[in-house]
Amino acid sequence: AAAERLVQSARQAAHANARLGHVMATEREAHRAAVALAGRRLSYLSADANARLLFAAQPPRHAPAAGVSFGALMLPALPSGLPTHWLSRESTQSLRRWCEEEEVPLAALRCVVGRVVAVDGPTTVGPGEGGRGSTEANPYNLAEGDSYFVVHAEMVLPHRWVVM
Repeated sequence: AAAERLVQSARQAAHANARLGHVMATEREAHRAAVALAGRRLSYLSADANARLLFAAQPPRHAPAAGVSFGALMLPALPSGLPTHWLSRESTQSLRRWCEEEEVPLAALRCVVGRVVAVDGPTTVGPGEGGRGSTEANPYNLAEGDSYFVVHAEMVLPHRWVVM
């Protein structure tokens, strides 16, 4: 009788372990799916590494010498409504090369999605540097006292920028 109870108890424990293993595997798969989905979502609140940001083309008066500029659509924005995060010169050059390969005029792009590699800043526009056009000290022609970040981003897909 005691041996029978031990065998029955061992069977119950084996069944409980099997159920627990199944539940844990299901939760692990659900977590992987959630992480994959989060990696495809756009971020509007932070520019952490690997976040995907939507960069919108900005008016020509905010373009550095390269001729175009893209600002991330994020909250909060500057008091003027301009973005606080700007696509770096190097990332814009990468986008320019992609456009040349795809025979798409860079100036025709309205929005692109990039994955954040690094963020420099904040940089504050100093006294006498605001509103004088694009300069080395103020490449995005922002108002005096505005603080901004420069975002180094890369193509979202292995060989392409996502263009909208």
